[in-house]
Amino acid sequence: MKIEKLLHKLQAFFDTDKHKKRQHIEELKRILLKLKKKERKIAHALQQTDDDCLIKHYQTELEIIRVQRKKGIEVLQLLKERKKT
Repeated sequence: MKIEKLLHKLQAFFDTDKHKKRQHIEELKRILLKLKKKERKIAHALQQTDDDCLIKHYQTELEIIRVQRKKGIEVLQLLKERKKT
């Protein structure tokens, strides 16, 4: 039983395809976290400004970031589902 577990772990370790998928998921998580931090920073800056030009700029930037995050979350969920099967 223990030998089977060790063999399974070794096989998973040497399986580069699984390793690449896992790396891709981790990288996507890091990017989503960076986007979330950037979104919060811009939202805070938006609340602090009174300039109409800056407000439009920040709103546009927030919309872009939100779309990127939404798309990234969808891809991450899809990758996690594929990983399970």
